[in-house]
Amino acid sequence: MKALYGRGTALFPPQVLDASDTYFSREVPISKENPGRRYIGVCASGVRLTAAEIRVSEVLMAGAQLLLDRGGASADPYLTMVAYFNATRELAGMARFMQDDIQTGLARGRLWSKLPRRSGIAFGPINHAELTSRVASSAITETLNQLAVPFDPDQDTNAARQARIAAARAGQSVPREGPLPFDAVLATSMLQVGVDVPRLGLMLLVGQPKNTAEYIQASSRVGRSADGPGLVVTLGNWARPRDLAHFEQFRHFHETFYAQVEALSVTPYSVTSIERGLEGVLVSAARVASGVDGAAGLSPESGANRVSEQTAFLDALTGRLVARALTACGEHDANLVKQRLASRLGNWRKRRTDTLAESKQLVYEKTHKAGQAPLMIGAEATTRKEILEGAPFVVPNSMREVQPEINLLVSPKPERLWIQHGEGAPQWVFPAEEE
Repeated sequence: MKALYGRGTALFPPQVLDASDTYFSREVPISKENPGRRYIGVCASGVRLTAAEIRVSEVLMAGAQLLLDRGGASADPYLTMVAYFNATRELAGMARFMQDDIQTGLARGRLWSKLPRRSGIAFGPINHAELTSRVASSAITETLNQLAVPFDPDQDTNAARQARIAAARAGQSVPREGPLPFDAVLATSMLQVGVDVPRLGLMLLVGQPKNTAEYIQASSRVGRSADGPGLVVTLGNWARPRDLAHFEQFRHFHETFYAQVEALSVTPYSVTSIERGLEGVLVSAARVASGVDGAAGLSPESGANRVSEQTAFLDALTGRLVARALTACGEHDANLVKQRLASRLGNWRKRRTDTLAESKQLVYEKTHKAGQAPLMIGAEATTRKEILEGAPFVVPNSMREVQPEINLLVSPKPERLWIQHGEGAPQWVFPAEEE
């Protein structure tokens, strides 16, 4: 509490008599209105994990088709299987299996199985998507929107599909309006937050996640609606001792997993967090705290140009920030914050002097006019124009991902390569061509 909020611990409300009612949360009995979710553990000893993934996915997707054929629209929550992976490498393998082994197994069916065949939503191919860091943010938004598209019993049962295929062979038009629903969605840790699609009810967790909080967050993405109780199938890797330990204690672990959430360390004034976050804190605090001064303060976008006029205010503000660091983490970290803030204020004033020499106005970020120069740029800025503007404050939009993407274009012809040597750096010499 001291490192996070700069104050001592205060327990509110006090301990209560009923452990199921803590004032902040309350246990709700399982009912039709609150069905919850059911967890099932699978561990195929002696079988390769990839083979188990394929077979379990095939059974879950074929079982969902059986529910649709018999129950109609009530089966919709289980027709989109959400598969969760601990690593992108594992997910990439599953993406290949979806287009090959699983798709083939569902289409052919098993002679000894009572589960029906299932073809992809698009007359054969399985319609699947990814929620990973290797997908563009715009595509992720489209995927989340499309996840809300339900299956239509009038078109997606096996009987309806056979009728549509027969009509297509007879030369009749069988159009389908609107976007297609997903047969499967493959996801990594991105799924934990920001995904709230009520219709999702089926999840396959491949391998035990690295910590209990991740496990709870990921599995709670399904079964969020009373219309579809959640079904979470955890596929453990028998070759991993941790997966095996959770499988052997499966029931006890799930009955008590909220008590087993690991404690997190808090390091708000580590060197890396100071380097990445202090500029944003300084600017936001300056703009908010000086808002009472109106147009003469630092709050407006053009207020960045008044840094010299607000010296006394900024010195007092940095003193408060240093005092906050001293309360939370001690003298050493407070000195680091003090030195960094002094350096940042010096860069701010220098930036203002340089822009005045160029007959420009200093603004915080939004340069709407040609005669304006920014104080800040985002850590994700990659364009040459943004880099050449030389803004001294690099402020990330997120504390999770702050590394910009770098596109490399490599040519085999040395004369086409452009090199800019840093000051004092040794000259690069291309190796001699081999005979």
